[in-house]
Amino acid sequence: MAEKARTFSKGEFIGGIVAALAVGFFIGSMFMELRLGSQPAGQASQAAASAAAPASGQAGADGHDHSAELAHIAELEIATAQKPGDQAQWIELGNLYFDTHQAKKSIAAYEKAVALGTVSPDVWTDLGIMHREAGEAQKAVETFDTALKLDPRHQNALYNKGVVQLHDLKDLAGAAATWEKLLAVNPAAKNPEGRSMRALVDELKKG
Repeated sequence: MAEKARTFSKGEFIGGIVAALAVGFFIGSMFMELRLGSQPAGQASQAAASAAAPASGQAGADGHDHSAELAHIAELEIATAQKPGDQAQWIELGNLYFDTHQAKKSIAAYEKAVALGTVSPDVWTDLGIMHREAGEAQKAVETFDTALKLDPRHQNALYNKGVVQLHDLKDLAGAAATWEKLLAVNPAAKNPEGRSMRALVDELKKG
C-alpha cells in the first residue's frame, strides 16, 4: 500500500502512537488497511502521494507502473467529454486519478459525479481522502461527514475522519470521539500495523 511522501515521526503522535497509524488514511475504500474482518470492499485503492501522474512506462511515487491506468484515463477523458452525463464514468475516472496520485483531478471527477445525483458513501469517502491529500483538511472532514450521513457505520469514513482530526486539525478530543464511534461499530478494529484502535483511543484520552 502507498504511503504519503512525507513520513510521520513518533514525536508527532500523542502518547507514543505508532507512526503507521497515519498509513490507514491513505487507503481507499477497496484496499483500506484498517482491519475490518469480513467487511465488504468499496471503491478506490491507493492514496495520492503527489498531484502529478508519472509518465507512461515509468514508476510512480508508489513504485508501481501505472501505464495501464494512465491509458484508461486517456480513454475515459474522451468518453466523459462525449457523454458528460454518465455518472459511472466520472466515478471510474475519479478512481483512476486516485490510484495514479492526481488528487485535484480526482476531486474534480468525483464532484462531477456528485453533481449528477446520489453517490455511495464509498465515493464520498474517497473524495474526502483526496481533499485531505490536496491539503484541504477541513473539507475532508466535511466530506467524510457526508459519507457518514448516508451510512453512520461506514468504518473507513470514521477511521479516516479521525486521522484528519488528529494529524491535520490537532483535535485530539474530536479524533477520540470519532474513533469511539468506529469502535461501537467494530470493537475489534485495528490500525494498519494491527494495533487495537481501543488502545489508541485510550492513549488519546490520556493526553
